[in-house]
Amino acid sequence: MAEILFGIDFGACNLKCVKLDRNRLRGVRLNTQDDGSFHTPNAIFYGKNEAGELQKAVGQAALNKSAMEPENLIIGLKRKLEQKNWRQNIPSINREVTAPEVVEDVFQKIYDMATRNFSDGDIARAVVTVPVIFTKNQRHIITNAATKVGFKVDGVINEAFATVFAAKNLNASLNLVFDLGGSTLDVSIIKIEGDEIHELAAAGIKLGGLDIDRDILEKILKPKYETILDAAWEFENKDDLQMEFTRKFKEAVYADEFCEELPAENVLSKADFDKIILRRADIDALLESEGYGEKIFALLDELFEDLSEQDDCFDKSDVTKIWALGGSLKIPYFRILLEKYFGGELFDAQDYDFEDVEDFLDGLEDKYLVVAGGAANYLQKRKQVTTINAIPYRVCFALGKNLRQGLAKNSPAGFETLYQKLSLSDLDAAAWKIELYQTFGDAANWEEAAYLDSVQLNPALYEKKESPMLKMKMMRDGRLRLRIGERRTLDGETEFIVLEQHFIRLEG
Repeated sequence: MAEILFGIDFGACNLKCVKLDRNRLRGVRLNTQDDGSFHTPNAIFYGKNEAGELQKAVGQAALNKSAMEPENLIIGLKRKLEQKNWRQNIPSINREVTAPEVVEDVFQKIYDMATRNFSDGDIARAVVTVPVIFTKNQRHIITNAATKVGFKVDGVINEAFATVFAAKNLNASLNLVFDLGGSTLDVSIIKIEGDEIHELAAAGIKLGGLDIDRDILEKILKPKYETILDAAWEFENKDDLQMEFTRKFKEAVYADEFCEELPAENVLSKADFDKIILRRADIDALLESEGYGEKIFALLDELFEDLSEQDDCFDKSDVTKIWALGGSLKIPYFRILLEKYFGGELFDAQDYDFEDVEDFLDGLEDKYLVVAGGAANYLQKRKQVTTINAIPYRVCFALGKNLRQGLAKNSPAGFETLYQKLSLSDLDAAAWKIELYQTFGDAANWEEAAYLDSVQLNPALYEKKESPMLKMKMMRDGRLRLRIGERRTLDGETEFIVLEQHFIRLEG
């Protein structure tokens, strides 16, 4: 019996898995296509064979099978995890599937491929990586799915934090990991000193390849070619299919550094697709007009402002190494932004090579595997070093349509908010259920909110003579405490009476 260590990068666009075998990292070939790649699209297809039995295909095989039945395909699953109670109808099985169910089906494929050479009794231990801004609920879905299919899950860690564990050398340094992937931009500032790896600050925003694809589709392609695009897909999930086409179209434009424009017929053979043209110059202009650069600079500024308030008082001039990765960096616009912010000596946009893995551990064939490889190595390295994670958050609460601020981002253990009034009419409308959301901006807004958990209050406990009050506190064991009560007058004196107390674990 042996324990094999795995790192799994559950990417928005691609799935990656790396195993640590005899102290050497090796990619698990999830892609059944003979194209030399180890990653495969994060997609699943539900179909039936000639006998009417359910068959599930994952990755490139799912995309291939969906050519004839696109309505039975699910893509963009990582973004769907951000939605509360997401589900999609699948005609081939005549029912809806939920996010936890689909994630489990995807992990089953990963597990089957990862353990295909296992002996009886072998154990697959795994660390799964997720974006910085993934909530407790999303992490819980990921952990449950991986556990149910057979992995012994030893942790769920930030993608950017995992990256440094794929480095050949962990010398004393101040590292900035800039991971611009398909769903999010994750940035971590990590200090390595002696046997301590300390994530000093971390932040993330919903900005990645999927957002670029959405903007290209809605603001470049549809204004000119909407009739052609709509005629090409007439299915319930046509939006997902048009997004997948846009992703491939964008990637084809940047596959050749000398390509300035490309007709869509080079990507997909459909009627009138020779008339659809995508130009690099239009994409660059779109990224600038939509404020991608401003958002990235603002995120970096925020991180370094946080650092300036800490005891070490680091700023961007103290950074010794930039680890830049993520498929979206194949677009030169983003590499140029990094050079502008940090200077050409620290990061050279022209010299950057997406395929170069010289700085990373042996066994990593391309940069797509760096995060998964780091996660696998983390399982071994954490016995030798002390690791400290930073997980920023803002917990907000909602009653009906109103989203209100709760705990501030990075609130220290022991911090407690002031009491906030809960309108009786809002409580009645919400059936006395308080929903909790996790956001990462400075204000409570629905656009950046991801569902976290909910608390059901007992209305029978309240006199309802005036609005109940809510108070939040971060406990030292990582739990969030909610105390709800009323002011009551007893023997002529008014005092606050706590009527309910609820605890929510934010991580793990």
